[in-house]
Amino acid sequence: MSRPIPLAGLALSLSLAACADRPAPSEAAPARASADVDNYHAAAGETPAFIGGWLEGQVEPVALRYTRSYFCEEPPESLASDTDCEVGAAALVFPRPGEVPPIYALAPAFQPAPDPSTIHCAAGTVCPNHPPHLDLHLVGGSTNAFAPAHSHIVTSREGGWHQTVNIRVGSRAVWNQIAYEPAGLRLAKVRELQADPAVGGAGLISADRPTNIFFFLEVHTFAAP
Repeated sequence: MSRPIPLAGLALSLSLAACADRPAPSEAAPARASADVDNYHAAAGETPAFIGGWLEGQVEPVALRYTRSYFCEEPPESLASDTDCEVGAAALVFPRPGEVPPIYALAPAFQPAPDPSTIHCAAGTVCPNHPPHLDLHLVGGSTNAFAPAHSHIVTSREGGWHQTVNIRVGSRAVWNQIAYEPAGLRLAKVRELQADPAVGGAGLISADRPTNIFFFLEVHTFAAP
């Protein structure tokens, strides 16, 4: 995934490397759509960019084209994050009405770090149109944490807004089972590992964690150069 990707004669690199099913909103705080994000095109100051990803059922990686900045809006309350992005609590405000497909963000939580070719957003960097900080206090982190390394799984080619589901991976062996899944069924492998008492039950991979983080993206497949 670190090799250049040709596009319209230009070599674009997949950015390497650090960004649950959405629960029903509570009756006390009904979900609502924010009126100021109905224009789905890139806004002024936002730079369309390609970031690596995995499409469920496809062995080769894909390129996710992000054309808008992330969307995070309270509630839920993010205690000290300067982005309002919260991991561990479901969104109550959405960037558009209707169902929003998920994008799964798998974060490696072990050392040494995994093979860089399996990381779509690297530690110590901020991927384009991603939040630089997250409130992780509900999942054992700080209230204004720097965005960790992570990789992405999408489950369809549907373009537009996607809601982030966070999954923490605490073992290199578990990470490699997902990253190198030979049939490209990486989310299916995640579900298998989460359900395994020796893996999910031992805390080597977390359950799905809801977030209020949304990304606007398209899924592209490119032939190898």
